[in-house]
Amino acid sequence: MKLARATSAVRLRRLSALPVIGLIVILATILGLSSPYALSSQNLVNILNQQVSLILVTLGQVIVILTAGLDLSVGSVVSMTTAIVSHDTPYAVPLALAAALSVGLINAIGILRLGVHPILMTLSTMTAVQGVALFVRPIPGGQVPGWMTSYASASFLGLPLPVICAAAAVVFASVFIARSRFGLHLLAIGASPESALLGGVNTGRIILFAYLSSSFLACLGGLNLAARLASGDPLVGTSFAIDSIAATALGGTQLSGGLGGVAGPVTGVLFLALLGNGLNLLNISTYYQMIIKGALLILAVSAHRRSQPGL
Repeated sequence: MKLARATSAVRLRRLSALPVIGLIVILATILGLSSPYALSSQNLVNILNQQVSLILVTLGQVIVILTAGLDLSVGSVVSMTTAIVSHDTPYAVPLALAAALSVGLINAIGILRLGVHPILMTLSTMTAVQGVALFVRPIPGGQVPGWMTSYASASFLGLPLPVICAAAAVVFASVFIARSRFGLHLLAIGASPESALLGGVNTGRIILFAYLSSSFLACLGGLNLAARLASGDPLVGTSFAIDSIAATALGGTQLSGGLGGVAGPVTGVLFLALLGNGLNLLNISTYYQMIIKGALLILAVSAHRRSQPGL
């Protein structure tokens, strides 16, 4: 009986991304009726291109959340990355990558060695890294390497090159989580760290990998954003933490860990993108947009309660 209930619960969780797909259909219908330009191929491609950075950040957030963690520092890593690479030097990009990986390493050490809760640990690094971003680039400006702007404006088969690279990253992450041993271990730790440890999983190594991956993908998101802006901005990543968590929750990945994937959260990003585009078309204030996103996150979190580990 318990096994049957567990199997049923897992099946329901696998279908938990369907509501956001339904919301996208409804929202797209409303936008299509309100503006003929809203669903044009040019506008949709532009929306996708604008969301590449958030998609990359969300992929990292998903990996952390699957282990029952949370990474609030991703937005500051995005900001820090744009600030560093806006100093057009040959070492800017390697330095940005090294700085981002250092953030992931510090997060993992604090969580694993010092026993700090992931929210508190990443909240602390979020604040510190934001300070670094402001120190490196106090105000928006600077200039990124020329090859980055060329990458941002390049296209292949009619699609922006960043969109194609983001799609490849989504496919890779999806296969990695669903098919690899590391992906299985991520889910096992999120469902029950004690059981995973008893099963021979090196939980410390997996959690370290998760936070390094999150910071690395946040850095890639920052690099893409800097390439689009052709400059740096120490505050440009402010919304990425809440947006990546909201997209993950809306996409059906369980915030308490142990169950989920990539397709749902990416769908959540697309829903937030369409929602933002629609609210902009309706001239809704940014402040009200933040309230709406927060309300959606509350609803999504409320739908992800669980009574048993991994369900």
